[in-house]
Amino acid sequence: MSSGPQPAGACLHGDSLPQPRARSTTSILVGAGLLSSCLYLSFALATRGNPLALALFPFRKGIIPGFLLHFLILFALYLAAAWCVFRCPENRGSIAVTLLVFSAVFRVILLWTQPVLSDDIYRYVWDGRVQAAGINPYLYPPEARELSHLRDDTIFPRINRPSARTIYPAGAQWLFRAVFTARPDSVLFLKATIAVCDILTILLLMRLLRTQGLSPGRAILYAWHPLAVFELAGSGHLDGLILPFLLVCLMCVGARRDSWAGASLGLATAIKLYPALLFPALVRRHGLLLLVPASLVLGLVYLFYIVTAGQGVLGFLPQYLSDPEERFNSGPGALLAYGLGLLFSQPTPLAYAVLALALLAVGLRGSRTADQGLNGTVAEVFLLFGTFVTFAQTVHPWYLLWIIPLLAIRPSASWLYLSGAIAISYVKYTSDSLHMPLWAGVLEYLPFYLLALWTARAGKFRLVGSGLIGQQAGRRTP
Repeated sequence: MSSGPQPAGACLHGDSLPQPRARSTTSILVGAGLLSSCLYLSFALATRGNPLALALFPFRKGIIPGFLLHFLILFALYLAAAWCVFRCPENRGSIAVTLLVFSAVFRVILLWTQPVLSDDIYRYVWDGRVQAAGINPYLYPPEARELSHLRDDTIFPRINRPSARTIYPAGAQWLFRAVFTARPDSVLFLKATIAVCDILTILLLMRLLRTQGLSPGRAILYAWHPLAVFELAGSGHLDGLILPFLLVCLMCVGARRDSWAGASLGLATAIKLYPALLFPALVRRHGLLLLVPASLVLGLVYLFYIVTAGQGVLGFLPQYLSDPEERFNSGPGALLAYGLGLLFSQPTPLAYAVLALALLAVGLRGSRTADQGLNGTVAEVFLLFGTFVTFAQTVHPWYLLWIIPLLAIRPSASWLYLSGAIAISYVKYTSDSLHMPLWAGVLEYLPFYLLALWTARAGKFRLVGSGLIGQQAGRRTP
């Protein structure tokens, strides 16, 4: 008796190989989790100059080389643990519990460290302090004399760009104000708030995976990713606050609650602007009515600040988009700006105009996928964000955080590679001239595009092969 045909992609996932049981997978996760915890603890000790930190941490050029060594080993452990979870056919609660416990442990360890990779969080606290004093944060930069009475010796000296007004959107400002009201001037409390949102993201991702008939253990692709741990629990980046709203949006889309989906996406966009890249993918599948609650939420969030600041609510954003010195970790976008610089005196605004046109073109065309479900939506988001990465002048490592949860729904070798390789961009801060070396950009971006191209070609070959097999089967059917 012959068996039926194997599902498409079976060989890709290695189903013909022996698969580990849930108990052995849990044991492997515990081992990987303990080793990862030691590495996170080593990094935390090293940031405080503690001699108990592992010898992996050379101080010759500051903290960055040691961070990269820790990150590389952690990323390797992460990939090994994720591979075991994806290979395990059993959906046991022990795997999910182990995943959650160590996710919390990693974040708690880094929660107590001083932010060393970024100083953005001090601006968050400052903006909260300004609002607590009854002043619109979009009106004055920290160095303005109108804010001289708010300066101190702890937060103010660590603020990045003290001569510039805030760049963060109105949704973020409401959160800064609320956190400052609850615990004034506390960097730790703000980081803890972001870490709690991060744990909520993991729980929501597990629930979303269940609704899609997928194992919740696949959430390990986000939960244990060292980029998420370092950038959120370690540096306290704002991006951790938008992820729960994005996942709620996707859950509402799956449940056909388009109004709630639009409202959630509007809130996410009000906190950090780039979730707006989701709009073309969702509108294409659910109609323009989704824009109504999103626009309403955005308008209400901004209204309070517009009343007193007017067009000033854009803050530092216009200068940020026009200043060539603000460029960071741009891939092909750097070549675009260089080419425009040969023809025009202000290439950076033109480069961003090209980015906007490219996003518009891709958004109008779409991914052309026949899948109208969540998997197809994620594919289109990958395409849109890939366009952003290609043409953008600034791609900070934490920009990729909102893509990583989507890998649990639709795994992608190219995006998984870039999510790890993007940490290389921190080598810029080891240079006295603060220029990113060419080898770093090539190592970061070239494999990403090659993997994306290979995946696209392999997908076309599989489709052609399936079609030929189907034609042959049809001819043989009496």
